[in-house]
Amino acid sequence: MKFSNLSVGLRLGLSFGALLFITALIAGTGMWRIASLKNASDRVATQEIEQQTLVEDWASDIRLNWVRTEAFLKAIDRDYMDSLTTDTQATATGMESKVQRIEALVQSDAGRNLLAAIATARKAYNDKLAEIRELHRGGEPNVPSMVDKDLRPLANKYLASLDDLRKTMASQLAESQRETSALAGASQLLLGVGTLLAVALGATLAWTVTRSIVRPVRAGRQAAERIAGGDLTQPIVHRNLDETGQLLQALGTMQSRLAAIVDNVRSNAEG
Repeated sequence: MKFSNLSVGLRLGLSFGALLFITALIAGTGMWRIASLKNASDRVATQEIEQQTLVEDWASDIRLNWVRTEAFLKAIDRDYMDSLTTDTQATATGMESKVQRIEALVQSDAGRNLLAAIATARKAYNDKLAEIRELHRGGEPNVPSMVDKDLRPLANKYLASLDDLRKTMASQLAESQRETSALAGASQLLLGVGTLLAVALGATLAWTVTRSIVRPVRAGRQAAERIAGGDLTQPIVHRNLDETGQLLQALGTMQSRLAAIVDNVRSNAEG
């Protein structure tokens, strides 16, 4: 069935319903994209930035404790050594909570592999440190040279493994920021295109419905004016089956009957 043959009320209802559906669709799409953008932003703002900060703090703590450890193993002042030991233990205690939090946050395979490499380097460093500390307590005179020759390379390897994790976290953060920016751009584009389509469809529906109503109403008005002016010769054409078409049909019937009455009156007058 042609759209113009539907009743005026049904046409208006369908048109407004279509516009409301499109509006709801755009609103729903916008809410979905905003939710996706919020999740991505939250991930960047919390998890990945926290990972990056914790790894950097962890590396700073290790560097600080390495300096303290080196100073302790080369020092001769007992009070100074006790102070270094206290500070080192306090930093190590705080470091453990950071390590546990990092292990909970890191979920990627690459990150897990780097954590495993860090654990290996850390164990090698701690084992060698424990060995040298034992020699230091026993009065080994070559401890300073052992620190430089044996312990320092392990400390550097430990720090290098942490730096690898830091670089990976930084790359992941930058990638997440790029993805968030791309998601925001895609959301803007999607909403813009959807809005343009809604405006275009709304304008098309408004023009179509208005035209399907106004044209037959205008034709009916012109026919009524001709009839009122005494012109009963022009045929009234109607193509639609809606209320406006029925109006034109009724006007056509009225015109035919008026023409028949006029013919009868004329015939009787001439007769």
